[in-house]
Amino acid sequence: MAPRDALPPHLAVLVEEGTNPIEFHYCRLRLLEAGARVTVVGSRRLEYRLEDHSTARVDATAQQVMGEPFDGVVIPGGLGPEKLRQDPAVVALVQDCFKRGKLCAAICHGQQVLISAGLMRGVRATAAWSMLDDLRAVGAVVAENARAVRDGQIVTGVFPHDLPAFCQLALAALSELAGWQLPAGYPQRLADQTWGIVVDDASDSVQVNYLKLRILEEGGRPLFLGRRVGQEMRLGSPAWPWGEMGPSATADRALPDPGAVGSCDADAEANARAIAAPELDGLLLPGGLGAWMIRGHPGLKMLVGWLVVAGIPVAAVGRGAKILLSADVLAGRSVTCAPEMRDDLIHALPEIRYRDAPVVGDGTLLTCQGTEDLPALMRALLAGSLPPRLSGRSRPPGSSEPARGG
Repeated sequence: MAPRDALPPHLAVLVEEGTNPIEFHYCRLRLLEAGARVTVVGSRRLEYRLEDHSTARVDATAQQVMGEPFDGVVIPGGLGPEKLRQDPAVVALVQDCFKRGKLCAAICHGQQVLISAGLMRGVRATAAWSMLDDLRAVGAVVAENARAVRDGQIVTGVFPHDLPAFCQLALAALSELAGWQLPAGYPQRLADQTWGIVVDDASDSVQVNYLKLRILEEGGRPLFLGRRVGQEMRLGSPAWPWGEMGPSATADRALPDPGAVGSCDADAEANARAIAAPELDGLLLPGGLGAWMIRGHPGLKMLVGWLVVAGIPVAAVGRGAKILLSADVLAGRSVTCAPEMRDDLIHALPEIRYRDAPVVGDGTLLTCQGTEDLPALMRALLAGSLPPRLSGRSRPPGSSEPARGG
């Protein structure tokens, strides 16, 4: 978003014990990517445990920001809103935003706070199915089968997978109410494009979901690429780095497998559904310990190598740069990575130009240091016109498309 005035809009994102981590981090990071100032606000403490047991640190309590003229408030769901709604300072903050004609957005169970603030009577809205009767009971007009709804300055959504539609409506409302210009082409900057996201057990949940949901928000088609079609993978978080208690993801397509073709019919069917390099407009490599686990996959290394040579965008987050290192595509290039693997790049042979910066671009290869740099990474990816997908007939000279496989 580009400002019409000198200062970007200032929004409060609320959090409490048990807040949904996907909704919290996506809303927070997405607003930062849009160029807004974001203050994370809690009720009475400065640190909370989210639903996945990871930690969220806040910038201030609701009492401490009393009187701050926020341009809007965003309330993620989960179990946190049940606690937020009991804090008079939180309710007063929301009421103040509404009275001044500012954005009030809530998703999943965040609408409980809007109910406590007395804002829902006569408002067309939606929410998680388990609280739709609560909306009806206070006189809201439930929008049946709608995934995200805007009624004036109030925006509501259902579940985490509805975040793209929810954020489209929230940003449109913010643009009108706070006088900000949406970027040219939004929300269709990736329309008709297919982006692969490489995922394995213990891939970072926040990174995986942010990348997937951002592609959807921009009209694109994300594909989770794993070892086999239909593979269920447990994603990791700072509290569960190996994915012991993390959310799951399912592989939409298999990575290419250049190995031997077996005689099993089931294997042959799975191999036929493997991704082919020319199908992709870009490839995203989230971090987490999953990048360690899958970096040696021979088909993945071939896929990365082909795309880099072809000039198709490839972006790695944090430890995702491990995959680039294994694919042998970094020689002579400028890159960054997670601090945990910095020395692997600094001391690599042949020489790799490590840069201690949040985001580093080298042609169509982009790298960033971690989760907090996702907004800058997406801005860089979307800043210019992305090169079109290469057809199978336009491979780089001397290259060959990775074979299909399971």
